[in-house]
Amino acid sequence: MTSWEGWTSSPKMLRVTEPMKCNQVTMVDCPRVSLNTLSCSLLSAIMDPPNAVAANAFVNVTLSGVTKDATPLILNRGVPRPNKPYLLDGAPKIAITGKRPRKRLPSKLPPPGNLKFHLALGNKIGRGRVGRVYEATIDLTKSSPELSKMVLPPLVVKVSRRHDAKKLQREAYYYEEMECLQGSVIPRYYGLYQTTIQPTTDFLPWTHDKVNRRPGRHGDYSDESGSDSDSEEASKAASNDDDDEEDNDDDQESEVYSSDEEEPAAPTVVSILILERLGDRLPLRKPLPAGIQEELETIYSDLAQLGVDHCDIRYYNMLSAPSPANSPLPSLPSPFTQRTYGWRLIDFDNACKSNMNPMVFYGYHHDVIARLVYNLPWGVIFEPWD
Repeated sequence: MTSWEGWTSSPKMLRVTEPMKCNQVTMVDCPRVSLNTLSCSLLSAIMDPPNAVAANAFVNVTLSGVTKDATPLILNRGVPRPNKPYLLDGAPKIAITGKRPRKRLPSKLPPPGNLKFHLALGNKIGRGRVGRVYEATIDLTKSSPELSKMVLPPLVVKVSRRHDAKKLQREAYYYEEMECLQGSVIPRYYGLYQTTIQPTTDFLPWTHDKVNRRPGRHGDYSDESGSDSDSEEASKAASNDDDDEEDNDDDQESEVYSSDEEEPAAPTVVSILILERLGDRLPLRKPLPAGIQEELETIYSDLAQLGVDHCDIRYYNMLSAPSPANSPLPSLPSPFTQRTYGWRLIDFDNACKSNMNPMVFYGYHHDVIARLVYNLPWGVIFEPWD
């Protein structure tokens, strides 16, 4: 349990030596935007083109190229279960926004659609604790005919590892929780899809996964061969995932974030996320883009406005926004700052929702991001646990 000994209700406790700037005004002086006002006014002006496919337009997806016998796999749209919030009990009032986290903003999506689409998986371009990420190509000849007149960005498919279908549901929950930030702070999200396969099915994305997982802090496991490493070209691609040097992750998860975890899913349950494809990572051993630290801090501040804690501020989880040359959809302005960012955050399987004050979030974000940005020109990837 977090100790609040030594805290005071004085606002000075929340001031930092270099306050984050918000529209050229220090954060402590930024005007507060009512979430009710935000959902009714600002969000109504943040729209994709009229013929863009809605995030909830699909009822199922067919994947080809995922089984050894070339049998297509049909997955139906799923609804992620709500996650238990992390509440700061006993904290001073200035450190929290109330007894409960802020409510999810009203959705701007139309009623769920019944479109179907067919995707062919390509190369693996990323991997992380709970899934692997693949290039995806839409086969319009096998999809709903309406799609030929609609606009979709380039896509990737994140496939759950064996036993981790439920953890991928957690990530899906936060993509839906942050609907208003899709296309501006996080990639566009086109749904969670699930199915159950027969134990005898040779599901190719699980080729290196152990059937009986090795216990660990995360409940994660290594690949059977221990050699499932990405190529240099793949590591430069838009991974939309946490692309570690090894397939297991040594990040130590606090019990705060695992208190609502369920038992691992059966090894026959497959979950996938369909996401917008992003760009490259921040450069290593090269000069960084001007203002990158302030931009990343502002991006994380947008998450904090929704009460969402990423719990995974890492180099691997920051990718550049899609290039206008590669995507028919524009980068959208932030509903909180009206800025258009050049970077996106990914990998929310570790996230949680909290009643923590956004300024308290900022103190931690500032420290980790500052160390991360400082070390990259030297070719060093700083990790939060270093």
